[in-house]
Amino acid sequence: MIRKFQTFIVLIVLVSILITGAFGVYFLSEYSESINRQTLVSVGRFFERETAAGVSYAEAGAACIQIFSRESGDVRITVIEPSGKVLYDSAEDAEKMDNHLDRSEVISAFESQDVAYEKRYSRTLSVDMLYMADYDPLFDTVVRVSTPLVEYREGVLRMQFAFLAVIIVAILVLSAFSFFYSKRLTKPLRELKTAAESLSASDYSARISSGGTDEIGSLSAAFNEMADRLEQEMKELEDKNKKLAELQDMKAEFAANVSHELKTPLTSIRGFIDTLRNADQMDTQTRRRFLEIIDIEAQRLHQLINDVLQLSDIERLEQEYEAERFDINQVIEEVVSMLEEKASERGIEIIRSEIEPLPVLASKARMKQILINLLDNAIKYNRENGKVWIQVIREPDRMISISVRDTGEGIEAEHLPRIFERFYRVDKSRSRELGGTGLGLSIVKHISRLYEGSATAESEVGKGSVFTVRIRVADDLV
Repeated sequence: MIRKFQTFIVLIVLVSILITGAFGVYFLSEYSESINRQTLVSVGRFFERETAAGVSYAEAGAACIQIFSRESGDVRITVIEPSGKVLYDSAEDAEKMDNHLDRSEVISAFESQDVAYEKRYSRTLSVDMLYMADYDPLFDTVVRVSTPLVEYREGVLRMQFAFLAVIIVAILVLSAFSFFYSKRLTKPLRELKTAAESLSASDYSARISSGGTDEIGSLSAAFNEMADRLEQEMKELEDKNKKLAELQDMKAEFAANVSHELKTPLTSIRGFIDTLRNADQMDTQTRRRFLEIIDIEAQRLHQLINDVLQLSDIERLEQEYEAERFDINQVIEEVVSMLEEKASERGIEIIRSEIEPLPVLASKARMKQILINLLDNAIKYNRENGKVWIQVIREPDRMISISVRDTGEGIEAEHLPRIFERFYRVDKSRSRELGGTGLGLSIVKHISRLYEGSATAESEVGKGSVFTVRIRVADDLV
């Protein structure tokens, strides 16, 4: 039964890791391919601008390869006319190449007069390629840019191997944890089982040494009480048996009755084991002890992904498409209400500066992301009974400044230039203990850039820190 319980815990964690890891690998792969596509489009558009300026195909192709190949791997450029004839190719002699009118990306680009993509095996280069075909209306041609998928697939393979390593380590750690902890937890049950078997074998001196105030402790106490009473009765019976031989039959019958009475505690034992198997029947204290480590690890990631997904979504945006008009003070009030209880648990006072209504044109969700990340950090890394100040200032040219100041321990100057980098932590162990993913401030920085602004940090060790976000969102029309 202990092995079943250990297997159950490991399976829960393994399934959680598999699901979150699979989603992570999938979205990171999609993000990597999106970057590759954007790079190919940039190469094609640069090539078109060069040729439009009168630069020859060969010179324009050489310039593209020199500029872009270092950061995106080898790129290949091909120019195709509507008949399918290859006018130029940066890797092969165009005169010796096959007609390309049957290439799907070329057909799509001519038909849509836009950009088309395709992934397939290149017979010319004998390697899998990612193709981008862009219609050039100036010369009525298609400029096709391609790059090998070898590096991309190797990157995906490395992510898969890393994920497999995490699973193996998690299984080993959790197997060891569940083995030792479940062995400790079920020790009273094993003693109860052994004592019950001893009673069934007419050894009435067996007792359970494990105590406690929970259900197992109560069951153990009841069993010991019953065993004491049973042992005393058996002693009295044995004394009488010395005098009366006929009492031997009574002893056998009494033993049978004892075995029957043991069914009740044994049934309780089986029921308690079932509660260990079914989490919804487990008492709160035991449930928390067993599920705490599982709950904490699942929550980190979920949060890294969520954070990775949010960061990926923000980085792909060139402008805000979900803007709406609202008063920034309304969002500040909502965020303060959300985190006020967390602050009060540590005796931290949140102080808001008094300002006039300040209408903005932005995504309310992204404004809330900025404030939650900054205010949550100010609370987590603050002193007990400290203070947090929130200040919003209207600046010229539709800019607003949001500042969050705390009375924490502060950040050393050497860390400030990198504080907004992804996964950068000043104190790695403390950050993980407090549930940080290392992406919160990076998300703040990218949102500020989305709104043509910036994010900065100032700090003095021993006195606290000030994080300031400047964004162009003030709505002059309201």
